[in-house]
Amino acid sequence: MSKTTTEDNRAFTHIKGELAWTLAECRSPSDAVAMTRHLTDADEGRFELLGLVNDCEVALYWDYFWNHVVAARFDTDGVGDLRREAPEEIRYAGLGEYFDGVDLGSWDWAHPRHQWRGE
Repeated sequence: MSKTTTEDNRAFTHIKGELAWTLAECRSPSDAVAMTRHLTDADEGRFELLGLVNDCEVALYWDYFWNHVVAARFDTDGVGDLRREAPEEIRYAGLGEYFDGVDLGSWDWAHPRHQWRGE
């Protein structure tokens, strides 16, 4: 295994650990690992996990197809429907425009790839 691959795996493991810890504190220690798996499995391709809000009850994903944020409930069985069609009024030019109006300090957890936006 190359050094780059090892470093990539450590970073991903750190993200999953941080997310699981947050879920354990907010919702259920016994269900945190399963919920983490579902949240990170949905974080690919068209959808990018942004963070958790509403006492870790709602996951926010960026939908690259519609250029908008999808709020989805989740539990140990999986993440809710992410493929809803976006109304015109909530589309953005991109992630930067969306984050311009967001207070990350009010979120329960922000994905580390976006935490810098709150500084």
